[in-house]
Amino acid sequence: MVWPPGTIGSRTTFGLVHQFVLAAAATIAVSMGLLAFAISQRIETSMMQTAAEEGALFTELFLSPAAQDLVTSRRLPPENAKRLDDLLAGMLGERLVLVKLWLPDATLVYSTSKKGIGDRFPSRHIDAAVAGKATAEFDYLHEAENANHKHLQVPLVEIYAPLFRSGTREVIAVGEIYSDGRRLAADLASIRFTSVGIVGAATAPMMLILFFMVRRASKLVNEYQSSLMQNVVEATNLAAQNDRLRRVADNARLEAASSNENLLARIGQDLHDGPIQLVSLLMLKLTDPTAKKSDPSGFTHAHDPTIEPLTKRILAELRNISTGLVLPELDGLSPNQLLLLAVKNHEEATGTTVCCQIGDLPADLSPLITICLYRIVQEGLNNAFHHAKAKGQRVEVVADPQSILITVSDSGPGAVDKDHEHRRSRRGLGIAGLRNRVEALKGTFEFVLQRGIGTQIRATIPIAHARK
Repeated sequence: MVWPPGTIGSRTTFGLVHQFVLAAAATIAVSMGLLAFAISQRIETSMMQTAAEEGALFTELFLSPAAQDLVTSRRLPPENAKRLDDLLAGMLGERLVLVKLWLPDATLVYSTSKKGIGDRFPSRHIDAAVAGKATAEFDYLHEAENANHKHLQVPLVEIYAPLFRSGTREVIAVGEIYSDGRRLAADLASIRFTSVGIVGAATAPMMLILFFMVRRASKLVNEYQSSLMQNVVEATNLAAQNDRLRRVADNARLEAASSNENLLARIGQDLHDGPIQLVSLLMLKLTDPTAKKSDPSGFTHAHDPTIEPLTKRILAELRNISTGLVLPELDGLSPNQLLLLAVKNHEEATGTTVCCQIGDLPADLSPLITICLYRIVQEGLNNAFHHAKAKGQRVEVVADPQSILITVSDSGPGAVDKDHEHRRSRRGLGIAGLRNRVEALKGTFEFVLQRGIGTQIRATIPIAHARK
């Protein structure tokens, strides 16, 4: 498969660079948000604690004297309330929006708004102040006690501080003051933006450096990937070409084997029908005792006794050349019948006996396979007759769904006369020829010669190459 130009690079670039940018941006955004939140929370806590301490001092100085009567009473005397109103109506009123006094049981005894006095509004802040701890927080007047002040719609700093009995640490009341918190809220927002800016300024260079590094790595990956894909395409093309060449070579071997058989058959037939017949006719004429030879001059002479041995020698040579070239008629014979015919011909020609065990072979074997099987039996039995004196001649053929195994063996001495084998190889196909036939059909060929045990020819031919 050939990728369109730029496809691999763009996909890889998006997979590395763009994903890195998105992941880094999300990580930095979350980190800046968390850091800004943590810094603002820390600063807000610190500032609220400072405000709580300042509020505690304020309540101690201005509210504690007026609240001393609450030691013996659950109501604030009117003159004390009047004194607080006058005090808050002055300069303190510019800083304070609302002031309240609470009994330890969360009963409201004083409020500058004069609303809800005598009612109870329990809260954790009052409980903390009764325990002697001053607290402060932002408040937008959402509690029920501040229902009449919701119209202010400004952030307020709500401070709860304990009021002690003079000269002791006994809490006799809780002072609550509300101051304008807009400046404090603005400071906190500025701190948040500043912290975000600091984090962004610190992380932006790192992000840029990482971005360029990832981009460079992405380009290298793209180049290597393109090179690998090109190599894969070339390897695929080479594999396909090799496969085509292999099939062509296999077909060429099969055609060569078939052509060789046809050539041998034609040569054998020509020798048999031509020179051998003529020499046979010549021999008959020469061996006729009544025949007389006459020359052009009209003289006749007796039969020459040297012509007959010479003619016999020529005839023997021609027959030796044509031996094994002409196969028996194959039409109408199954593979099993063909192998049995090869064994029968050998037995009739040599007067020996062959132990034969041939299993059922597929009836649709190709002619190349049947010829190869026939040649193996023919050559193997000829070798057994000449080199093992026909001792223990045996032919075994076994077929399974995958392959055909043929074995031709003998029980001779297992030693071959090299000179005699050289002479035999000139008349027959020989072991090398059998090996070429079998390997052309993708089979395996073995020639096992063991001294004192015997000789064995064993060939395995795949069924896939044996079908017509």
